Amino acid sequence: MVEELLDDKKFIVVPADIANRLRIVSGRLGSSAVSYAEEVFTQAFRVDEMGSSLEEAVDTYRLVTVQRGAGSIFVNRARFKELVERLYLEDAEELSSIWYESGKWYGAYLLTKLNGESIFGFLEKDLLVTWNLDEAEIRLEDVIVSIRCTSFGLSRELTELLVHYLVGFMEEIGYSENDREVLRGLVMLKFLKKMN
Repeated sequence: MVEELLDDKKFIVVPADIANRLRIVSGRLGSSAVSYAEEVFTQAFRVDEMGSSLEEAVDTYRLVTVQRGAGSIFVNRARFKELVERLYLEDAEELSSIWYESGKWYGAYLLTKLNGESIFGFLEKDLLVTWNLDEAEIRLEDVIVSIRCTSFGLSRELTELLVHYLVGFMEEIGYSENDREVLRGLVMLKFLKKMN
C-alpha cells in the first residue's frame, strides 16, 4: 500500500534557497509546500500550452497591473485611429501637447512604480502592447538612449503623437532629445542624459 502511494510521486532537486522560498510563500498563503509547488507547475504547463514562457507571462502580468494603476484603457485600434485623426485635423498642436504631457506623467509614474526594475526594458514591452507596434527597441549606451519604433499600421498622425509622448516621457526621467528621424510608422530618437 505505501509503495503504491510513493509510485506516483517523484522528487525534484532544487537549490536550497528555492526550497526555502517555496516553504515561506506556501506558508504565507496557508498552503502546503507540495500543494503550492503542484499549483506552480500546473500554471507553468498552462503557459507552455499557450505557446508562451513563464517569463513572458509574468512580464505581461506586470505590464497589465502597472497600466491598470496608470488608468490605461484598451480601445479598438481602428476606432482609436479614426478618432485621433479627426482630433488631429481640428487641433494638432493641442493634441500633441496632451500626448507630450501624458508621456511626462507616465515617466514620473514609472519612476515611482518600478522600484529599481529597468525602466527602459519595461517601456520597450509597454510600447509594443499599448501602441501596437511591430518592433520597439530601446538601447542604453552610457549617457545615450536610442529608441526605435516600427509599425506598418501607424498613421502619420499617430506617429507624430508617439514622438511627442516619447519626448515627454524621456524628459521627465532626465533625458533631452538629441536626434530625430521620423517617417510614417518609423521613429528613431536619441536622447542624452541631462547633467545636473
